[in-house]
Amino acid sequence: MFSEGLMHGQGTYIWADGLKYEGEFVKNIPMNHGVYTWPDGSTYEGEVSHGVRQGFGMFKCGTHPVSYIGHWCHGKRHGKGSIYYNQEGTSWYEGDWVYNIKNGWGIRCYKSGNIYEGQWENNMRHGEGRMRWLTANEEYTGQWEKGIQNGFGTHSWFLKRIPNSQYPLRNEYIGEFVNGYRHGHGKFYYASGAVYEGEWVSNKKHGMGRLTFKNGRVYDGSFSNDHIVEFPNLEAEFLSHLDLSSESRFKSRYPASSISAEIIRKLDGSESNSVLGSSIELNLSLLLNMYPEKDQAEEKKQVEYAVLRNITELRRIYSFYSSLGCDHSLDNTFLMTKLHFWRFLKDCKFHHHKITLADMDRILSTYSDTPVEEIHSPFTTILLRTFLNYLLQLAYHIHHKEYQNRSPSLFLCFTKLMTENIHPNACRVKGSLFSGQPWMLYSMNYIDKCWEIYTVYCRPHTAPPHEPSMKMRHFLWMLKDFKMINKELTATKFVEVIAEDNPFIHDSVDINFELELVFLEFFEALLSFALISVTEQMTKTYLNLPNDDLSGNKRGSSYMTNQNIQDRSSSIGASQESDLQDSSTKSSSSKLGLMLDRSKIRVSEPKIKKSLSDERISKMNFKSPGKGLTFFLSQNERKEKSKDEQKEKLAVWIMSMYIFFMNILFPAHKREEILKEKIREDRLHHVATAHQRKLENDELEARLNTLREEAARRPDYDVDITVLKEPADAPSSSFTPSPPKEDTAVSQSSKPVTSKKKKK
Repeated sequence: MFSEGLMHGQGTYIWADGLKYEGEFVKNIPMNHGVYTWPDGSTYEGEVSHGVRQGFGMFKCGTHPVSYIGHWCHGKRHGKGSIYYNQEGTSWYEGDWVYNIKNGWGIRCYKSGNIYEGQWENNMRHGEGRMRWLTANEEYTGQWEKGIQNGFGTHSWFLKRIPNSQYPLRNEYIGEFVNGYRHGHGKFYYASGAVYEGEWVSNKKHGMGRLTFKNGRVYDGSFSNDHIVEFPNLEAEFLSHLDLSSESRFKSRYPASSISAEIIRKLDGSESNSVLGSSIELNLSLLLNMYPEKDQAEEKKQVEYAVLRNITELRRIYSFYSSLGCDHSLDNTFLMTKLHFWRFLKDCKFHHHKITLADMDRILSTYSDTPVEEIHSPFTTILLRTFLNYLLQLAYHIHHKEYQNRSPSLFLCFTKLMTENIHPNACRVKGSLFSGQPWMLYSMNYIDKCWEIYTVYCRPHTAPPHEPSMKMRHFLWMLKDFKMINKELTATKFVEVIAEDNPFIHDSVDINFELELVFLEFFEALLSFALISVTEQMTKTYLNLPNDDLSGNKRGSSYMTNQNIQDRSSSIGASQESDLQDSSTKSSSSKLGLMLDRSKIRVSEPKIKKSLSDERISKMNFKSPGKGLTFFLSQNERKEKSKDEQKEKLAVWIMSMYIFFMNILFPAHKREEILKEKIREDRLHHVATAHQRKLENDELEARLNTLREEAARRPDYDVDITVLKEPADAPSSSFTPSPPKEDTAVSQSSKPVTSKKKKK
């Protein structure tokens, strides 16, 4: 097409070197949309601006099996895009680009099947990210620097499953890395159940540390080159368990060099007599001390039998709750945290026994040396052995008065807890945090910042150990300070939300504002407040979309948002976490755009392919489907409509959460912290000013005293020196009046006073 002698409209142009362009021209310049074909067979189809690739398009290399689909700027890969490095599609990268360089957030899948998902800088893994070595059954999540593990992270080694067992094993290290090595302070969880926490040097235990053996026995001391420096003196304790005859037989059978091996077996529980086996040895010493010494052996044996009868069910419950809110794992096994444990306790209605979750934390802390600041920490990990110990300890404290005159008491307490609380209610998840997989994964993105806010507004508990905790009134005061109590979220609704699963908050007359809230209750209440505070109109206004644009079928729709959450939930979490840490002031619309663009890459690929044949398809005549297909089509339409409704519901929920946390709660907390810091600075300034004024007054008083002393030594002293002190209403020193003229001053001073009297 030509217009006014210029190439204008659709056309084809072939350069002398063989490069061909098919598409739109605007006054001799390739513009809008077109297809480039190079002599080597490479092609580009997509948006064009002033003759260069600009916007969205797809490139295929003619000499190598490489293709890219995504955004371009000035002829280079820039923005969101996906590149495939082989024809099979097993090696690819999807994420952010900056002028042909991987920069930002992206996912790299290698030909071997290994996957990295995280931050990039200058084509290297740099920042926060997760690497899965599927070939070696390893996984690392944490900080990277120039392609190497550097900083804080978690590395897991997944071992082969035990024969005839559904439970796999793993070793896991959580701590500091330097140049890919475990170096600094870290914690290593062994597959056997043993735990080491302490110093590391180049992948070896070196320095001070604590080694907890699989039976719960603890060694504190020095390590050198991955070995204990001073072996614990347990030989005497070990031999004390043998009678005289067996001791002599033992010494004759085992030489001195092998005694240490026997001590090690005693340390790690290999010689355990527990009916549960050496891998799970219950720590019942403190509980058994509550009973007469003659009954302790029978109490221990009976309660171990009770646990053994329920161990399969308890393992299943542990596995179920520990996986809540977690992304997929190579072996689908996870460590339970205190957050999961709280959810288990609430689901099983432990708190209906007139004991709060905070009280349970304090009770359990008395059986261990938990630091005060970690008593209510949601991130504390709980091994299966610890989980079982916790159940027995809580069973005793809840039911021991009822069975104190019956035997075996601890057995009866545990059996009643299993019968009335755990069996009927376990794995029936309630609450707003773990209610569904997409909701759950997205909610977890806000948990770190909310924990930071929670700790700021905690107060020391009145009773020992005086650990920080939050009461219901503190929570309400916090929302009031944040100016979030309004006509949508009233104080009455606040109480209703907290009281949903807390039967002892109020009776018919009074409300118990002294009720303590653990972090799970705090966070789930915030999720409920988000749905109350953020109205539907706010969500639509925020999206800047018409009412019918949330149908899930248009660009920027809930479908893309849903796809993004399901496929890239951890990516969103990391991007939001970085926003919070950096106190980013990005607009909410740009944040939503980030979420939508990431999924648009995958969805848009068939659009490019379709555009190649649009013109041909429009010229072809297709027959309409027969009447026999009407039923199936209508059924599919109903399914699609139901899916769209679910996607729309999820998209609105996600946006409500985003508005509440990112635009209301977190900015309000930031404003309050700035205000508190300003008040602290003003107080310090006031104290410093008062101190400076006091010093100046003391200095002035000292000078006056010196002048008084000097004047007192003169014989003609009769003047009160205090007149030298500047009066309160004296003019400032900055104002200096002009002196009177000399003749005026003389005439005034020489004028006799009595002259006026004579005239009178």
